[in-house]
Amino acid sequence: MTLDAVTTDTRKLTPGCLFVALKGERFDAHDFADQAKAGGAGALLVSRPLDIDLPQLIVKDTRLAFGELAAWVRQQVPARVVALTGSSGKTSVKEMTAAILSQCGNTLYTAGNLNNDIGVPMTLLRLTPEYDYAVIELGANHQGEIA
Repeated sequence: MTLDAVTTDTRKLTPGCLFVALKGERFDAHDFADQAKAGGAGALLVSRPLDIDLPQLIVKDTRLAFGELAAWVRQQVPARVVALTGSSGKTSVKEMTAAILSQCGNTLYTAGNLNNDIGVPMTLLRLTPEYDYAVIELGANHQGEIA
């Protein structure tokens, strides 16, 4: 089985993608598995078995597994990566750095300020061998989050 993309949002499904069922304080994306199937998902990343006719990767914590999958993808691609963090100015510096590096080669960069534990993996999962550079904005909302 080949999964061509990864998404956490049923509104952004592409045929044959992996749908990651994240659970938050006010939502549980496991409840959208039927929508994911109808939208063409090829498999599900879930934290509990679901009664649905789709291949399922069952893990303890889908948020953690999402990050680990992104880290694995990052290791497969030889692009040079610039990671930016700080208390203010991250997005502006990211945009400037990406503009400069784009003059030197194909550059992937964080969309907007998607710099948290979901946004960073979303960006890294878009990293493919065509990219020479990646500029990743890292935000933190608690001590020790960026290590």
